[in-house]
Amino acid sequence: MQIDRYAYRSNVNSWNAGFKVLLSIGTLCMVIAFDEVMVSLFVIMSLGAFTLGVGKTPVRVYLRFMSVPLAFMICSGIAIAAQFSSLPSGEWNISAHFFYLCLTKSGIKLAVQVSVKAIAGMSAVYMMAFSTPMHEIIGVMQKIRLPGLLIELMNLIYRYIFILFDVAAEMQTAARARLGYQSFRKSLRTFALIAGSLFVVSLRKANAYYDALLSRGYDGKIEFLTEKKRLKAWQAAGGAIYFTAVILIWRFCKR
Repeated sequence: MQIDRYAYRSNVNSWNAGFKVLLSIGTLCMVIAFDEVMVSLFVIMSLGAFTLGVGKTPVRVYLRFMSVPLAFMICSGIAIAAQFSSLPSGEWNISAHFFYLCLTKSGIKLAVQVSVKAIAGMSAVYMMAFSTPMHEIIGVMQKIRLPGLLIELMNLIYRYIFILFDVAAEMQTAARARLGYQSFRKSLRTFALIAGSLFVVSLRKANAYYDALLSRGYDGKIEFLTEKKRLKAWQAAGGAIYFTAVILIWRFCKR
């Protein structure tokens, strides 16, 4: 919900949605294809600066959202770098009585490459998410002729997330009014009760919303009124320069 709010407030919300999606997805594909640390670092710094400096997304918000995948990537990097063995091996090893935790230079290098590449990919995705509202992204998917069923499922699932949030918030408010979080034990019990009944209640609300859609003429396709945002020449030129810079960095690293 916060990402949607910041996307509407972004300074680049007035830019063409197709251009932002192309810039994000194109950069993501280049990061995966080139598989170069310097390219990934350039993407992290450049798109992070774009999101914060041009889009004016608050730094604390951006770092908070990046911290979740970052923590997962660090754990994954450790899992890639570390190896378990019954005998000491590698450049560094730690004895754990029954086994050895071994580290090798090649394993550490691979962990760094994978982690940095993953963070660069998240930077590209967050650039799009923090600057482009969801209905505009769906509009771009319709223009490139993606299957209608896929788009409708994506849209309905996205809207259903908000239904879950609303239902959970109402239940938590009711639980607080009844002192359901008065102690740790009561908090656990309240959490279990909410988790157990959340799906049933949200499903009932989803059926009610679906009936509301049918009463308004829903025939399996949701149409959005979107503002036409022309792609300006300097924006297209900036995107071409950026892609060229990424390719040049990759070529330079391959020498």
